[in-house]
Amino acid sequence: MTDRCQGTGWIILLAALPLLAQHEATAPKTAESHSASKPLAGRMTDAQVAELAKQALGAENEASIKAALIKLKGHTFKSSKAPERELVLYVQGMLEARLGNLPAATVALKKLEKQWPTSPFMGEAQIILAEDAVGNRRFKEAEGRLHQALASDIPAELKRKPQELLIWTLVEQERPQDALSIVQSLRPLEGKAKPSEKGLAAMVEVLAVAGEKEQTQGALKDFRKLYPSSDLMPRAELAWGRLLGRSGDAKSAAETFRKLIKDHPESTQANDARLALANLLTDGSLPDAKGLPSAESLLAEVRKGGKGLPKGSAQVVELRLIVEKNLWEDALNQVERMDASLRELPEVKKLWAQAWNAWVGQRLEKGFPGELLARLKAGAFGQMDAKGRLGTVELLAERGLVEVLPRLLPEAPVAERAALRRAALAKAQPEAQSQAVLRLLPAKGDTPDEALQRARAEAVMEHWGPLRAALGRARPGEERIKAVLRLLQRPLEKPETPAQRLAEAEGWLVRAPEKGEVKEPLMILVADLRMQHGDARSALSLYPAKAAAPEQRGWVALMRAQAMLKLGQRDQAKNLIKESRDEQGFKGQRDALARSLGAY
Repeated sequence: MTDRCQGTGWIILLAALPLLAQHEATAPKTAESHSASKPLAGRMTDAQVAELAKQALGAENEASIKAALIKLKGHTFKSSKAPERELVLYVQGMLEARLGNLPAATVALKKLEKQWPTSPFMGEAQIILAEDAVGNRRFKEAEGRLHQALASDIPAELKRKPQELLIWTLVEQERPQDALSIVQSLRPLEGKAKPSEKGLAAMVEVLAVAGEKEQTQGALKDFRKLYPSSDLMPRAELAWGRLLGRSGDAKSAAETFRKLIKDHPESTQANDARLALANLLTDGSLPDAKGLPSAESLLAEVRKGGKGLPKGSAQVVELRLIVEKNLWEDALNQVERMDASLRELPEVKKLWAQAWNAWVGQRLEKGFPGELLARLKAGAFGQMDAKGRLGTVELLAERGLVEVLPRLLPEAPVAERAALRRAALAKAQPEAQSQAVLRLLPAKGDTPDEALQRARAEAVMEHWGPLRAALGRARPGEERIKAVLRLLQRPLEKPETPAQRLAEAEGWLVRAPEKGEVKEPLMILVADLRMQHGDARSALSLYPAKAAAPEQRGWVALMRAQAMLKLGQRDQAKNLIKESRDEQGFKGQRDALARSLGAY
């Protein structure tokens, strides 16, 4: 800092420079021409080039500015830290910016920033550096520089420009809400000054997003008047149309979008307008769509050139159209392609549920569990209606997919779960899905039907103890008798004896509530055990005269004949074998016995 403090005169010059520059900017052109272009004899000193720089700030015509820049850029300072160089770099950057040469201005001002980061000139320099950053889409850098410029002590009348540029920068970063406070505190324009093209366009967008309808309309009116041919016009019109749509004026919004499409058909905003109009046409906002293009034709325009629809609201519009056509699987696929945040929208959830239940109904009608399983992701079963849930568990159980149900049932309403489980068990085949059925059954407090299913499954698993327990609670009937037979036909293991097995079988027979033909298979088994134990008389009394089941008749005839023989009833045995000659089952043994008896 000692180099900068060679005399109080230099310090005063630096402090007064902005005001001096403004004063000289209004000086007569003759003075400008004389001071900015008059050659100095010999090589200029650092002080002389600083004086030239100070005078050049007042130059207004391009020739004078270029002449001054040649001299400023051609000077070699005694040291890179020479205090005069601070001023010259600042002036050089300002003059280059006036000529529209931002890259050159940036080079000079970044040198200033590097050597003198706290220079009083950096406030204005930051504005030029921010313009360059915006031009190269380095918006975050521009935002930081503009905040520094506005926080500096630049003259108040110079703050409007960085304010407008900051508004534009925030809009370009999709943060219009952050710019609202700046828009509302803008420094008023002075004299005949007008807002910049980008600044005014950005203001329209910021106010529209904020829902300030009157202010937006006023800003848009100014923009149309000041910049009627601006490339930013479609952006401003789109923002206005969206605000109209959000405020409930669907008709005016549609007219705005349609005009934008007509006036700027190739703009990026034209596609946004097409999608916004399609949205209004499909969300019920426009009951009278006479004279408007169809939503499908608007989407087709967006897709032209092989382009797909953008993510977001366009996907919702397409989903509405798909559901309207009852294309349920296409609707489900459409939702799957959406981002998670979009899938959480209430409307999307409602449309998905409508498509999902209709699609499930189709699969249940056709009996296609495979396709259904592929879509049964977490939560999907719970989103079915009650009819769909019932049909799904029945289909899966019927097709041998009971193992899936323990994952699905917790998604159903609590009040439905017991009924769904019973429905599934009624369709399941425990012999084929024993483990899955056991997992589905309640741990305790089962009903007679559930106990029967448990007994059938335990029988397959050869869990003899649990089988006995379940049989005592099981619903009487043919299936229970089959499970009892499976228990009594288990391999005999020591220390159990045949007599004990007979006693167990006699006990099941006595306690069996079944009657008639249903009970008959158990009676035949007990009779067989009696024969094995040598009690032909009691066995004969238990065997039916003619078994109800055709597949049992041959065996029963054989065993009854053998019992008769053991009891000395040879003629009766002979007649029985002869009468049962055409019965199926054990025919070889019966024929051998018939020949020994001379029956045929």
